[in-house]
Amino acid sequence: MPVGEVHAYAANYLSGNGEWAYPAYDAYEGTEGPEIGDADLLVVSLLNAGQRALPTYYGLKKLVPSMNEILAKPELEGTFADANAATLSAIADLFGIIDKYPTPQVQKTKLMKVLHRKRPQLIPLFDENIRRCYSEIGDAPVPPIKERTHREFGVAWLPELQKDLREQLPVWNHIVGMAKIVPITPLRAIDIVGWRMGRKSAQSVAVS
Repeated sequence: MPVGEVHAYAANYLSGNGEWAYPAYDAYEGTEGPEIGDADLLVVSLLNAGQRALPTYYGLKKLVPSMNEILAKPELEGTFADANAATLSAIADLFGIIDKYPTPQVQKTKLMKVLHRKRPQLIPLFDENIRRCYSEIGDAPVPPIKERTHREFGVAWLPELQKDLREQLPVWNHIVGMAKIVPITPLRAIDIVGWRMGRKSAQSVAVS
């Protein structure tokens, strides 16, 4: 997408016009402190993650101890742009929760929507449109592998996401500056744009 188009879309998204998840998701108070609590589990509905509300809530609730155990790792500090290999591996461990505890109605998308808000500078968001950006569009850097686990996907995807965050940081920081109602981070900015790019790609394929 041309930078001008990216900025125009982001400006509309961050305008607070009631059409998008900003500022509802970003301003949601949730549970105080560094650990995931019950109130945090409701935030997935504010990013329009398709769900059956009760199975999603109870499914996520079962994963809370595992989420908090990994969040307590000392490697999960700092920013994603500066993350070293040990930190990226710890983030991949969060993806691996789904491997250890397969849960109906809960996949990477919903899990990361909850986790991002506890470490918004460090833990990325993820959804199907983001996956499409990295696994289907153009010279996809993370081609789909049928038998790959969720953690293995994270191991492959996180360095590519970090590369894009670093190389295009002025673009993401410009979008961050557009958020006037409640602050966002560069990771949230890249999620906003990636969702749009992946969605446009899917629409293009459907039309053709």
